[in-house]
Amino acid sequence: MALHSFELQKTVFTALNGRSITNEQGASISGVFDDVPAGTAYPYIRIGEETVVDNATKTLDSNEHTITIHCWSQYAGMKEIKLLMQQVYTILHDSSLSVSGANLINLRHEFETTLLEGDGITRHGVMRFRAVLFDT
Repeated sequence: MALHSFELQKTVFTALNGRSITNEQGASISGVFDDVPAGTAYPYIRIGEETVVDNATKTLDSNEHTITIHCWSQYAGMKEIKLLMQQVYTILHDSSLSVSGANLINLRHEFETTLLEGDGITRHGVMRFRAVLFDT
């Protein structure tokens, strides 16, 4: 049994990076990152933390992954952060993506929240997706 964590992250990155995610004015975001380079302009998306839980049966090896996606914006108000989150939801929720070496049973949105950071300017959207993977 393999965890398939990095393969899942690559799949999510490719799905998000391969689509035109736009800001409130319709321009493309700065990018999708694992590690955000210093000085990156807002808005952008970061693939964040992940948890993995064994979900195997007697006959099938399986893991349940919870992957966190962070959306960042400095647009005044919540409109842009919610627009970004909607686009991420549309791309990932119930999508039929392929994960190398694994069978992705489902990828479903399970949680989101929006926060105003301590600087009073930056909006932070946190989304969690649950992925069930079986070995191929």
